[in-house]
Amino acid sequence: YRYAQYRGLDLSAASDISTRFIAYPRISGYAVTPLSWAYAHGIISGANAYTLAPTGTATRAEVSTMMARFCQSFLM
Repeated sequence: YRYAQYRGLDLSAASDISTRFIAYPRISGYAVTPLSWAYAHGIISGANAYTLAPTGTATRAEVSTMMARFCQSFLM
């Protein structure tokens, strides 16, 4: 999200993740907008249909997948 902001990409898209993911209350306030944006663009999808891991760590494979989705959405 911050890189997209730096590059001047469209940041207006957002999804309402508050009703979608049961872990929503555990998401830090500063991360809600970036996560909503990333979810709206398909960059993140959650650990399963209803779970994000906002306090967890991402594996290299997960980060790689997010980077590939970002590149496919905005740089191609």
